[in-house]
Amino acid sequence: MKTTLEIPDSLFRQAKAHAALTGRKLKDLVADGLRLVLTHGVAQTRPQRVEFPIIRAKQGAPVITRRMVRKAEEQMWTEEAEHYASSMRR
Repeated sequence: MKTTLEIPDSLFRQAKAHAALTGRKLKDLVADGLRLVLTHGVAQTRPQRVEFPIIRAKQGAPVITRRMVRKAEEQMWTEEAEHYASSMRR
């Protein structure tokens, strides 16, 4: 059966990269995930507050924005997927 799902872009990119890295189709990964949740359920836990350490940058160091981090993550996932795909062709 075909259907349309709306999922966050970052989750889609992660799922697509994971599927590529494991040599699977995205639809199979999604189906397996749904089966897992329907079989075992999802633990309803209260999120714990996490405190991250403050790291002071040297004066004059460039500011790293969330956008820059997202772009670097996206590039990393793309490179990993391409590397895995090329290793599967050998």
